[in-house]
Amino acid sequence: MTRNLRYISLTALTALLAACSTTRTVPEGDRLYTGHEIKWTEKKKPKDWSTLKAGMDERVRPSPNRKFLGMPFKLWLYNLGNEPKGKGLNHLLRNKWGEAPVLLSQLKPNRTERILNSYLEDNGYFQSELESEIKNKGSKKASIVFTAEPNHRYTIHRVRFDTDTGVLSKQIMLNAKHTLLKPNDNYSLDLIKAERERIHAHLKEEGFYYFTPDYMLIQVDSTLKGQVDLYIKLKNTAPATALRQYWMRSVEVYPNYDLTRDSALKTIPGQQYQNFTIVDPDSLFKPIVFDRSVFLQKDSLYRLSSHNITLQRLVNLGTFKFVRGNFRPLRDSSLLAARFYLTPYPKRSLQFEVSGTSKSTGFVGSQVKISARNRNFQRKANVLEINLGGGFETQVGGRTTNISTNAYSFNAEVALTIPRFYTPVIRFNPRTPYVPRTRFSIGYELLNRPSLYNLNAFTLQYGYIWKQTKFLDHALFPVAITYALPGNVSAEFQQQMDQDPALKQSVSKQFILGSNYTLTFNNQAPFRYHSFFASFNVDVAGNVAGLLAQSEADGTKTIANQAFSQYLRGSVDGRHYWKLSDNLRWVNRLYMGYGYAYGKNLQDPNTPVTLPFIKQFFSGGSNSIRAFRARTLGPGSYHEDPDNTTNLLLANAAGDIKLEFNSELRFKPQKLIELAAFVDAGNIWLGKSDSTKKVFAFDRFYKEIAVGTGIGLRIDASILLVRFDISFPLRKPWLPEGERWVFNQISLGDKAWRKENLILNIAIGYPF
Repeated sequence: MTRNLRYISLTALTALLAACSTTRTVPEGDRLYTGHEIKWTEKKKPKDWSTLKAGMDERVRPSPNRKFLGMPFKLWLYNLGNEPKGKGLNHLLRNKWGEAPVLLSQLKPNRTERILNSYLEDNGYFQSELESEIKNKGSKKASIVFTAEPNHRYTIHRVRFDTDTGVLSKQIMLNAKHTLLKPNDNYSLDLIKAERERIHAHLKEEGFYYFTPDYMLIQVDSTLKGQVDLYIKLKNTAPATALRQYWMRSVEVYPNYDLTRDSALKTIPGQQYQNFTIVDPDSLFKPIVFDRSVFLQKDSLYRLSSHNITLQRLVNLGTFKFVRGNFRPLRDSSLLAARFYLTPYPKRSLQFEVSGTSKSTGFVGSQVKISARNRNFQRKANVLEINLGGGFETQVGGRTTNISTNAYSFNAEVALTIPRFYTPVIRFNPRTPYVPRTRFSIGYELLNRPSLYNLNAFTLQYGYIWKQTKFLDHALFPVAITYALPGNVSAEFQQQMDQDPALKQSVSKQFILGSNYTLTFNNQAPFRYHSFFASFNVDVAGNVAGLLAQSEADGTKTIANQAFSQYLRGSVDGRHYWKLSDNLRWVNRLYMGYGYAYGKNLQDPNTPVTLPFIKQFFSGGSNSIRAFRARTLGPGSYHEDPDNTTNLLLANAAGDIKLEFNSELRFKPQKLIELAAFVDAGNIWLGKSDSTKKVFAFDRFYKEIAVGTGIGLRIDASILLVRFDISFPLRKPWLPEGERWVFNQISLGDKAWRKENLILNIAIGYPF
């Protein structure tokens, strides 16, 4: 029987390998095209060889079959199937999952040679020669080798601006010192095109509304030995409108534009405001909305930057669905009339959300959230948001206990966002395309655990949010106040808190008078092979208040007889996104955080002061080290007793220092499905010791790093991404030294091991 199974297995494996042959579906007389190689005949390659080669590689067609880790998986899938006769498995393998073989017959060597030769000429190799040779690999595969003989590369000898005495020519000459074309630089067609665009952008900034790059002519004289002279001039065919400088005669804004009443709106007289006119017969918006968004002014010179900033500001207000600008010249004059047509979103919206949760600790729950939004509050394009939410959580399995495991929550928030810097003293309006915002918010949250405690939290924030560039964001909140007030603490829970300082701090009165600042850099884009995200946060509390506060006899400081927190806290979150192929990305993240509290302990002046619990760092969970449950890892080598039911329910592990590294490989075989493999490592530590836990130490912290790994499935439903990550620990820092790596304990077939180690995280969105 065993021998028969071996024969069957061997036969099946042989059949599979035969099906996976990359040349199984290559037609007779043809070959599988495996790619190309580009060779350079000169021993000394140019300094920009990598750029030149990359440009040549992009121009070779066709591309060979795509590979993952060096293996053509899609071609293998294609070869596993047969010609489909319907919508079955063969259809999926051939038309959906697989990729047909790229054949040598699809290659056109002579045409590709001409394209590559033109590319070399565009980069200064005017007398280059290029040859190609087919390289057969066995009986069914072939590649091609292109050999370039570059000869001499031409450089720029002289750049001359041949212009007349007109206004436009004077502007070109005034800006000629900024030319991109420099003597002794390599000749480059792309650089010549960029120079035309530079001149065009400068002229548009000086009022030449109808000028385009096509009206510029750059002639090349290559008769010099190894060098060229460049002559920059205007075409004789340029129309008079392109040579004329334009001024703004009028600027009109239509903030409630509708195609159905287009003609009627244009006959309605508008309201003159500042240096532009607002046509708003329904009085939907106050003029102040456009005061800091319209940068084109009546009787001013037309400038492209003012044009673009105006359009982008109006779009970024977030109030208008459509924004369109229209410019027309007045007959036989150098004047322009501008009209901006704006179609607003519906003023009010209401959103209702219901969600359910299920935790690996045996807790289930549900939450309801209602959000109301007014996009034009007070007719100033202010955004007013009112959020109400509530939910419950209960334990349906696991340990039984006399302590109630139910929890109920309620939260409410009112937030007002103003589309400008709202300052009581000065008027500040930076000349950027991005709308600065001022945000005010006030919130309340109630967490009620019957028979344990309830916690009331009040928040008040005031701050500014703005973009400096396309990739750089700032958020400054000079006022961030939090007041947490516990109540109805049971005697049993009080006894538990007396035994655990961290637990006592998590449910204690906390008054935070703080400020925080966040700087974010993010250049992620689908076309980038390397992109980065970095966030720097600084959070301080009690500094200014400490100067004004009254000192008590025990050393604590109070304001209106209320003690407050004093601390400094900072964090850095850096991420690198590497696009390995169209369907494969490798993402790495490094997170570091540190907090320092000073002053006197708010609950017990005789014990070291620590960060407020809501400001401490924690580890574990769906966006952290996924092989450990949220708030159950650390600090350091400390591990909560699994029989301590109360602490298990509260999951309160927190620290003053955090270090974490995550690495994740993401593969997207289909539009809706993504697979992932990941490794997470890190921990949290205390900055000051307590009775049970050790503090951070440079000679020991690396020994207390926790490590976990796992795989994930993500379902991309366009509007949201649902994530399922299953993971298990590789290193447990609470075990004795020398036993912390637990590779040898992994046993996926053991039910007891799975129950203790496997963690399923269900979340919305990527972890980072």
